[in-house]
Amino acid sequence: MLHYLSGGAWDPHDVNSVALTCESSVQFFDLRTMKKANSVEHAHVRNVDFDTKRKYILVTAEDESGIHIWDLRMPNVPILEFPGHAHWTWAVRCNPEYDGLILSAGTDSTVNLWLASPSSDDIASESLLESPTRLVDPLLNSYSDYEDSVYGIAWSSREPWIFASLSYDGRVVVESIKPHLSKK
Repeated sequence: MLHYLSGGAWDPHDVNSVALTCESSVQFFDLRTMKKANSVEHAHVRNVDFDTKRKYILVTAEDESGIHIWDLRMPNVPILEFPGHAHWTWAVRCNPEYDGLILSAGTDSTVNLWLASPSSDDIASESLLESPTRLVDPLLNSYSDYEDSVYGIAWSSREPWIFASLSYDGRVVVESIKPHLSKK
């Protein structure tokens, strides 16, 4: 039985798979059998999102340790870690069109735009097997148009360089990342 569900995401590569954040882990369920298929046992996961471009890649928002990117074929340790926010990272969203672009929202009243290294596809290389977690800071921009914690973020389904965010005080902000795309 699952207690304290706080979020979830459908796997865009498998219509029968869903990831749910539950207390201190991410649980993966096969909807054909309605049974747990896998899990990532990791403390303080707030939110999850699947990378729509790369199969097996999951991004998690962490309370104290920022953002983790996981290869679900090796769920014991993240393949990338980003520092996240000055306080809790509350939500993450992968861009549906641009590979490696990730938004994060935090209780520090900011939305951050990240670029995950495209080289993270090569997770089976010997150097990564020896040291599977790499610490990087690929922050492209930090949006601070808020006076309170930001809890919701969403990419536009029509224009992949536009996103909206919602803060605790009810403020909705729509931003364009177009100026930052040339930094890829």
